[in-house]
Amino acid sequence: MGLSSMERPYVGVRRELASRVLRVLKELGLLDRSCRPIRKEGLVLFPLVREPHEDELEVLEEKLGRVEVGTADFRPREKPRRLLDVLSGSLPGELMDLVPRSFDVVGDVAIIELPEPLWPYRSLVGSAIMAVHKKVRLVLAKGGPVSGEFRLRELVPIAGSGPTETVHREHGCIFRLDVAKVYFSPRLSFEHARVASQVRKGEVILDMFAGVGPFSILAAKRAGVVLAYAVDVNPWAFHYLAQNVVLNKVRGYVVPVLSDASEAVRSGLKGLANRVIMNLPEKAHEFLDVACEALRPEGGMIHFYTFAGAPEPEQEALRVLEEGVGRAGRSVRQILAVRRVRAIGPFRWQVVVDAEVA
Repeated sequence: MGLSSMERPYVGVRRELASRVLRVLKELGLLDRSCRPIRKEGLVLFPLVREPHEDELEVLEEKLGRVEVGTADFRPREKPRRLLDVLSGSLPGELMDLVPRSFDVVGDVAIIELPEPLWPYRSLVGSAIMAVHKKVRLVLAKGGPVSGEFRLRELVPIAGSGPTETVHREHGCIFRLDVAKVYFSPRLSFEHARVASQVRKGEVILDMFAGVGPFSILAAKRAGVVLAYAVDVNPWAFHYLAQNVVLNKVRGYVVPVLSDASEAVRSGLKGLANRVIMNLPEKAHEFLDVACEALRPEGGMIHFYTFAGAPEPEQEALRVLEEGVGRAGRSVRQILAVRRVRAIGPFRWQVVVDAEVA
C-alpha cells in the first residue's frame, strides 16, 4: 500500500541535534523538502523521501547517536508565490515580460531595478513584492546607476514604509546598515563565505574597501584569531562597521579604519598583511600598487575584484591583475582561482581572481 500525500517516513532527533541531522539528510539525499518538519516534546521529526536503508541508518547513528525512525503525517509546504503570478491580470500584458525576475532583499528592505515602461506601475510592482515576501516592509526602486566616491545610487520608495536602515543576516553574522547611505550587495553572499573559508588563524588581513564589514567580520568569526584591518572612506560605512564589530563579537579581531585605502596603507599598514581583499570592482585596478605595498615582504594572497567583458572576461581580469602587480615591482606566483561572480550587463561580468603574490 502506497503512502498517502501526507504520510512520510521520518528521522527524529533531539532539538539540539536538528541542524546536524538536517545536514546529514541533505548529504544522503533523504530529506523531503516538500513537507514541514514536526516539532514535539523536545524532538524534531524530519520527513524523508523514502525509508532509509540499513547503511544510511548506520551513517546517521554514527554521526548523531541514537535516532528515532517511524512514519507520521506531515503538512506540505506551501508553494511560494511568484512576483509574476501576483502581477498577472494587473499589468498590461505587453509589460509582463519586462517584470524583473530577481531583486535584492537586504534585511526587511527590497531593492528592485525597474525598466522605464514599468515606472508608472511602480507602486503596483512594489505592493506585489510585499505580497510575495511577507517580511519585507519597504520596497525601493533604483533611481540611477551606482556612482560617486561611496558607490551609492538614488533609491525611490515605491511601497511600504519606514526607514532605509535595516538589519541583514548572513552566514550567522548580523549587519546593521542603511541601504541609502552605504553599499551592500546580498548577491555577494557566496563570495563572503568563499573568501572567509580560506582565511587561517593568525593571519593579518587588509580589507581595503570594507563597507559594513561582510568580508572581515565573517572571516574573523570563521577563522577565530585573526587581525583584520577593515578600511572604508565612507563615514556612514565606518559608523555601521563599528557597530557590526560589536554586534558580532569580533572586537579586537576586526579594526575599523575610516580612511582612503592608499592613505591607510602608507600611514601605518604597509608590509603587514598576509591577505588583501579588493572588493571595489570599478576601481580596484587603480589600487593594485597599494595592495602590493600592504603585503608582507615575502608576499601573500590578493582577492582582486574587477569588471571585465566578452569574449574572455577571465583572461582580461588576469591580465589587468598581472600588469598592476608587475608595475608595483612584484610578481604573481600562482593563480588559485578565477571566476565570474555575477553578470552586470550584456556581455559584462564582475570577476574575481585569487592570486598568490611574491
